[in-house]
Formats: sequence, C-alpha cells, structure tokens
Amino acid sequence: MGASYSIKCKNCGTSFMHIADDDFGVIRACVGCECSTQIETAILCPCCMTRVNRSEEEFESQIESVMTW
Repeated sequence: MGASYSIKCKNCGTSFMHIADDDFGVIRACVGCECSTQIETAILCPCCMTRVNRSEEEFESQIESVMTW
C-alpha cells in the first residue's frame, strides 16, 4: 500500500507529486491515516525547498489530491 499526493506549495505556488510507499506490503490498521504519518520525514518543495509538512494541518491544507493503493 502507498499514497501519491499532489501538493501545491503555499510558499511559491509550485505543484508537485510526492509518493509515500513506506509500508513494505504491510496493511495499515487505519486506511485514512496516511497524512498523520507524513510529518515525521520532511517533504520539501522542489522549487523553493520549503518544508511543506511542518504540521499535520499545514500538510493537509496544501494537498490537492490523494491516490492510494
């Protein structure tokens, strides 16, 4: 399982994709918990290098779409 996020940086407005597939085949207990685990590792905007996930709320506010598998 994993998730692909379409993120729009609130600092510079750049849209980019972030793929999180760190489950290594293990099914999560909570299917909707992908966002809460995404603040542990820094996700940087590729254009301005600003961290887009300083907090859960900040990360969720910049997500344009999520695709899970």
